Amino acid sequence: MGWRVAGRAQPVTLWRRPGAISALGLALAIGLLLLAGGAIAALMMAAGAGSGGLSTQAAAYIRHVTLLTFLQASLSAVLALSVAILVARSCWRRAMEWRARYLLLFSFLPVVLPTTVAATGLIAVWGQSGFVSAMLTAAGMPPLRPIYGLGAVLLAHVFFNAPLMLRVLSGALAGIPAAQWRLAAQWGLSDWQRFRQIEWPALRRVIPGLLALVFLLCFTSFSLVLMLGGGPSVTTLEVSIYTALRFEFDMALAGRLALLQLVVCAVIVVLLTMVTGRSWSGGAGHAGRHVTQRGDQGLAARLTDGVVIGGFVVLAVVPVAAVIWHGIGPHLGTILAWPALWQATVTSLVIAIVSGGLATGVALVIAAARTRRFGAGLAVWPLDLSISLYLAVSAIVLGTGLFILLRQVADVFALAPALVVLGNMLVALPFAYRVLEGRLSSLATSHDRLCASLGIRGWRRFRQVTLPALFPELGYAAGLSSALSLGDLTIIALFGSQQFQTLPWLLYQTMGRYRAAEAAALAFWILGLTLATFAICVLAARLAGRRHHA
Repeated sequence: MGWRVAGRAQPVTLWRRPGAISALGLALAIGLLLLAGGAIAALMMAAGAGSGGLSTQAAAYIRHVTLLTFLQASLSAVLALSVAILVARSCWRRAMEWRARYLLLFSFLPVVLPTTVAATGLIAVWGQSGFVSAMLTAAGMPPLRPIYGLGAVLLAHVFFNAPLMLRVLSGALAGIPAAQWRLAAQWGLSDWQRFRQIEWPALRRVIPGLLALVFLLCFTSFSLVLMLGGGPSVTTLEVSIYTALRFEFDMALAGRLALLQLVVCAVIVVLLTMVTGRSWSGGAGHAGRHVTQRGDQGLAARLTDGVVIGGFVVLAVVPVAAVIWHGIGPHLGTILAWPALWQATVTSLVIAIVSGGLATGVALVIAAARTRRFGAGLAVWPLDLSISLYLAVSAIVLGTGLFILLRQVADVFALAPALVVLGNMLVALPFAYRVLEGRLSSLATSHDRLCASLGIRGWRRFRQVTLPALFPELGYAAGLSSALSLGDLTIIALFGSQQFQTLPWLLYQTMGRYRAAEAAALAFWILGLTLATFAICVLAARLAGRRHHA
């Protein structure tokens, strides 16, 4: 099908010629692939540089760590999915009530919450001296046991990933046509029949990809296991790589562990690509039209939904409230007098802004290049691969590879600021790309004909048409990338020192010195900065969009 300009039929793809943006995006993708390839090559050389094969003790250790990593990631993903399904169904049944709407609105917070801050909140609630233990003691019961161990890691992963799953699953339920709900109400289907006939077919389309993604996130978890694992008995590949590199300086063992993790993550990423498209990164769980079903207003159903929603509030909301409660106090003034706090604050903000801006910019260029090349019928797999690869190459694997690669030619600790910025940018890049690529693709589909008929192309089209429509996504991508960078502990754990430290690294050191009160105040400070950074990026993008439209 063609459109007509000056009496000639032209194909739509004529106006989606690749151009300069395609060349720039392809160059960036090749650079990302070469960077990852260099890090992987350094890991392979380090792994092969070990004297002979693995000893029996080393092989047993690697087996133990690998199995424990698989176990905690599998349990974490399944537990988070189970919680999310229960809460999503309860929120859908109570879609018109304020508690369900606010809970879905709040569920974005764990996405941007730093892991170091979350750890302090979980300890404040579930620790031996936490909120729950205080209630048990007041009731004449013994307090909880120390939180550290596998149970704490599972709890933390459910805290982070159940809200993410909740938003996607709620969006899947909201996408069910209203006619199906009306038919279910007319036929008087029971709760189990509705779930089996109506809800489950919609949920199972997003569950495989969502489960694979959360498994990948838990498999590559570092900060939570480092802070809550409790020692060598509960460790993962990421923590073992960090220990081998930073404390034992065993390059061969670190290289072997990193390569093993890379292979596993690559398999998971391939499975994730096969079982899902963009569905796992879907909307914000906006509730569609709800039709009251039989039994929804009964006492048993309302009580059950109240218990489910209340339990989720305790799981996902109370730890954040505990961070705020324990952080506001006299110790906040104490840490504000620390020179190290202000130095780490400036360092963290600069790194967050620079890495967040770079991640958003690189994601925008590659996403725009993919849209142009796809519309012109050219290959897009190098662009997709350059982004997907950094889901498999985790921050600790990348940092280890860069450490091994650069230590022969430069002082890696002198390059620490640049390496931290680079690592944080690459960690946030897949998420920023997911936010922008889908929107750019839909804009190209809807605007190509109009822009072609008006002769609007290139930079003029981007400035006048694409950019105004893309402002909300740009603000969200920049805010998310900056927030992830601000709270990241992984790369700084490899390259941090007394002369160069960020707020998460300062918090980790404070907790390691058993200064719980100062750590709580510092966690509150990081939480406030993270939320403020995210909010400023989102609001600035909205304001820029309004000014442009005006």
